[in-house]
Amino acid sequence: MLINVQKEIVHATMKRPPVKNENSHDFFIGYDEQDTPFLLLPTTPGLLLDDECYGISFQRDACNPYKYHLDTHIVPVNLNSIRMFIDHLAFFFGPDHNMLNCYLESSSYQAYVSWSNKKQEEVIRETLLKYGAVSSVDEKKKYSELLAQLLKN
Repeated sequence: MLINVQKEIVHATMKRPPVKNENSHDFFIGYDEQDTPFLLLPTTPGLLLDDECYGISFQRDACNPYKYHLDTHIVPVNLNSIRMFIDHLAFFFGPDHNMLNCYLESSSYQAYVSWSNKKQEEVIRETLLKYGAVSSVDEKKKYSELLAQLLKN
């Protein structure tokens, strides 16, 4: 199925730490089951479930049905609930992804990058504490795998 291949491409591209100098060509839009488009954001592995990425929904302009605005809330998006992925961003962001480039340079996106880095550090600390507190081999393996995922970035 094409959607499964698209999901794997999106997963491989977006499950990475966000960086301050992003390339707008590395982004995707996903439509959920209610036909809401989401800009999918790079998400550090280990911060969400494996099939989730952070995203921002697009809100349709009340006066112009062909115009969209990015919402202000970043939310977890389950990639399994996305029915279509697209990488042709010009419809939403204009030629050469000009509006996406502006967003990626904005204080909002830069704050997301900083928050993501701090959250990764926090999850690493919490996981190390949990690893030290358990004695079961299975539990230690679970935390060890999570640490490996968090630290490989």
